[in-house]
Amino acid sequence: MGIAALLLGTLLVFLISTTFTRPLANLVAGVHALEQGDYDFPLHEVGNDEVSELTSAFRRMRSTLQDTQGKLIESERLATLGQMASTISHDLRHPLTAILANAEFLSEDKLTAEQRQDFFQEIRIAVNRMTNELGSLLGFSRKSTDVRPAYGDLRQTVRHAAQTVQAVPEHQEIHIEQHFGDRTEGWFDPDKVERVLLNLLFNACEAVDPETGRIDITVASTDEGIVIRVADNGPGIPEEIRGQVFDPFVSHGKEKGIGLGLAVVQKIMQDHGGEVTVERTGPQGTTFLLRFPAQEHAAARAAAS
Repeated sequence: MGIAALLLGTLLVFLISTTFTRPLANLVAGVHALEQGDYDFPLHEVGNDEVSELTSAFRRMRSTLQDTQGKLIESERLATLGQMASTISHDLRHPLTAILANAEFLSEDKLTAEQRQDFFQEIRIAVNRMTNELGSLLGFSRKSTDVRPAYGDLRQTVRHAAQTVQAVPEHQEIHIEQHFGDRTEGWFDPDKVERVLLNLLFNACEAVDPETGRIDITVASTDEGIVIRVADNGPGIPEEIRGQVFDPFVSHGKEKGIGLGLAVVQKIMQDHGGEVTVERTGPQGTTFLLRFPAQEHAAARAAAS
């Protein structure tokens, strides 16, 4: 009788495990998998009991949730594309209008050489503006920028970026001061870092007063790596967008740009293993802080690249 009871108990435990415990464990595992975003976790429906019905209901709910998520993602993608198209068309319309107007002026016969040169320069500025905006859009659309770090001196990159900005006639009166510490060498991609500095400098030039504007670029070395500060004496970042300044298509009160400049800056810095933050902003101005990793980390990242 004892042996029979033992065998009966074992059989009962096996039946309970097969009928309830294992299906419930499978269902719980499916719930955890769904929490991690796995919609393909295999669910086993055995029999016609309540656990099987619950598993079937969970499967239908999971399928409905996946379809709803797909529709939501598609809707957000279309909304983003619509916003992007609207922003780009609005911001490219101004340089296109300038190109058309100055091209019509150039077609006139009674023009001096100086006048023709002025119209040509206006067209060139408009084309460069469009090229920069399209370049920013292309760089942002890529999952990762093609960063090629090399050991060099940031002084040259900073100076070249400042010269490029001050070559624009409307920014020539803005004072750009450069300050360098004892150590300014490190591993970085000169072209990409120059793009970062150009985006920050052009933003600062649009923010400051054309006659009293001042921008300070400071390069220093710390134990964590090299840091660059770009500070201006503008009115500061508007409070309503301070939390979204690095989001794409975020802009406020700017006549130029498609709202991708700071998003591209953040992307390039992340690809360098560094970061960009707003160190301060207010009525006295704004300071952006760029942090590059220490040389050993940057060198290892360069070797991996």
